[in-house]
Amino acid sequence: MSIFRMGHDEWGRQLVNGLSWNLLPVAFWAGVAVIMGHLVVRTLAARRRRRREG
Repeated sequence: MSIFRMGHDEWGRQLVNGLSWNLLPVAFWAGVAVIMGHLVVRTLAARRRRRREG
């Protein structure tokens, strides 16, 4: 699996045509994991703060 799709221009130089769509699910689930991790950390921090305040 190649990440970049490569092509050639009129003069034979190599150029990047785009990115592979195969990585789209990986990027989506990585984003979901970051958001969920952030929510968990925020919830735990709020609980600790409430315990300290009484």
